[in-house]
Amino acid sequence: MSYNTMENLLKPDFFNTSNDTIKTMMSTVISATLPKTTNTKLTKPVNFTLKHIREFDPNGSLSCVYWNISEWIVDGCSVLKTNSSYTVCSCVHLSTFALIMQTSRPSEVQEHL
Repeated sequence: MSYNTMENLLKPDFFNTSNDTIKTMMSTVISATLPKTTNTKLTKPVNFTLKHIREFDPNGSLSCVYWNISEWIVDGCSVLKTNSSYTVCSCVHLSTFALIMQTSRPSEVQEHL
């Protein structure tokens, strides 16, 4: 299931990382579930392809993430392959997923008051 404009609510800023980077949502938000099951752990990883919704920065770092209560986290998810238009993610559980790109902040310019 894909959610239109959900990326505007579950913002990439909810992806907490130790480095001070600019975070950009690169895909729509999707959910994957199995009927009649409460077990979200899978016996083997599920792979899915996410289409980029904005221009890909080759200097950026992509993360396949999932929503966990109040933040995006990467546990159990990884990027399998990517090109300028699509990224293939692999995750060991089902959840609500997205693709976030991190890019370096431009060097701060000193302002004189």
